[in-house]
Amino acid sequence: VAGAYRFAIEPGAETVTTVRAALYFRRRVKTVGIAPLTSMFWHGENTNAATDDFRPEVHDSDGLMIQTGAGEWLWRPLTNPKAVRVAAFGDEKPRGFGLIQRDRDFEHYQDLEASYHMRPSAWVEPMGGWGAGSVRLVEIPSPDESNDNVVAFWTPDKLPPAGTPFELV
Repeated sequence: VAGAYRFAIEPGAETVTTVRAALYFRRRVKTVGIAPLTSMFWHGENTNAATDDFRPEVHDSDGLMIQTGAGEWLWRPLTNPKAVRVAAFGDEKPRGFGLIQRDRDFEHYQDLEASYHMRPSAWVEPMGGWGAGSVRLVEIPSPDESNDNVVAFWTPDKLPPAGTPFELV
């Protein structure tokens, strides 16, 4: 694949980046991940695995949030699974998705160095109609907090033929 991207960045209390992309697939592909986000989830409220760690929770994000094309809000808590897990949330023209850190209480993390309670969230909001597809969530086992083990991205149901531009905003 070859592509051209334009990034317009507006810094502030909330940094907003507007991305325009044109992708050109050189041959037919089965799957593509659009607007990928990565994060880390080692342990937290939703895990039962014992860790040798004094902190009650250790994660950069605690869930995947999706606003569907119909306006419905979905929340899927993250985990640190024993084996790779992939979940797909089908939708038509999604309004947005992101890896979110909702829990902002220092006492839930008790970490003065990493400040997990202050980690930023990441949100993707399609400006043009992305059509039918799915938000995919991939959770990868991790023995500690040093790995980004969570990935979320959009996968369109249909891609254009090779050589035809696939444009996204």
